[in-house]
Amino acid sequence: MRTTRLVWVEQIPLVFGLEWLPLLGEPDRIASQARQEGAGHWVLSGNPPAALGLARGLAVRRPCWSAAALWARQHPQGTVACVLALDTHSWHVLASHEGVALARADRGYPDQALATQALETLRLSYPRLRQVCADDDGVPKQLAGLAAGAPPMTRVHRRARWLFVAALALALVAAGAIWLRGWTADRPAADARQQGAWEAALSAALARRPIHGEAGTRALLGAVYRQPARLAGWSLQSLSCQPAPPSTQWHCRSEYRRRDARADNRGLLRGALAGWTVDFPALDIAQVTWRVPVPAQPPDPRRLPRARLAMRDWASALQAVLPAFTTLRLEAARPLTVEAPRDEQGRALPPPATLPALALRALRVEGPLRSGVLLAPLAQSVSWQKLSVSHLPGTRPGLRASRLSFHLEGHVYENHP
Repeated sequence: MRTTRLVWVEQIPLVFGLEWLPLLGEPDRIASQARQEGAGHWVLSGNPPAALGLARGLAVRRPCWSAAALWARQHPQGTVACVLALDTHSWHVLASHEGVALARADRGYPDQALATQALETLRLSYPRLRQVCADDDGVPKQLAGLAAGAPPMTRVHRRARWLFVAALALALVAAGAIWLRGWTADRPAADARQQGAWEAALSAALARRPIHGEAGTRALLGAVYRQPARLAGWSLQSLSCQPAPPSTQWHCRSEYRRRDARADNRGLLRGALAGWTVDFPALDIAQVTWRVPVPAQPPDPRRLPRARLAMRDWASALQAVLPAFTTLRLEAARPLTVEAPRDEQGRALPPPATLPALALRALRVEGPLRSGVLLAPLAQSVSWQKLSVSHLPGTRPGLRASRLSFHLEGHVYENHP
């Protein structure tokens, strides 16, 4: 947890040291999320908003402004950073990317060398990072001057009037639980069967979406990369892959178009890769089916990342590779659906209190096919469901553009303890 610091600059209170989280899910839940995180103030960064800053223990009742948010507002383009001396014993790193405060910045250090080292670490993820502050004394005044045109931080209201009602409700629930425990004390065998039934139901739900992780992601992408874009006068037009039973096997289909007047079916068949099944539905079209083994395993709930850490660290890693993709979208978390087991009378059994609370976030990625390899180290808790490749003739190659574009869909597991 970071230490929040309030610095007055020309009668403007600037706040340093916020905890920054990627803004995920519905915007109308921001206040609720800030309250759950125990924050006293929150602020958004980016246009449109892409990061949420949280401040804890800020003892101020008048409007105040986040220095990192103002810095990002001042630098709407590129990756820009500054090592700022707040006093003789404190150096602070401010950094933003495309007008959004970076989650790994807005931190204070007791030594200038440590602050400079932190900035160089950021440069590993953002090679084009520019350090722009030459006059430390002028930066706080510049930020204070921006406060007039920027919204202040929002205070979190605790709804204290409901604390007594909530405490009473918890007491009643606890009393009911004690009574229920005594009522069921003579039913250990039934409880064990209920626990076993729910564990089996959870295992079945997890098996339907196994985790592919880094090894599975590399195996899938490697198999796609090995497919020829041109072969014997035929050109790849499209490719799609989906998991098929068993879950460690993916079924893929490629379509090739005859582009050379001298190309024929025999030439394509002679150059066919091992494992290909080739069909010719038309004179100028070839359809290829093939299978690829993709390592996968059912998730272990105990090893899945906690939701808060996933949103802070894992999503921040996604932000670092975002420039290599045209789309990298992470949706709001939704509870994992587990079909309730039933007793002998067909009634749904209530879930045990020890059942893990797991959730999934839909993940969709689009961009140049070559960028796919960047996802492999980040796929520790990802279950992929679909991959497709399209040939886009006439596209001018660039960082986020290629004649071979891919689309990848999956889900990310997280734990809600």
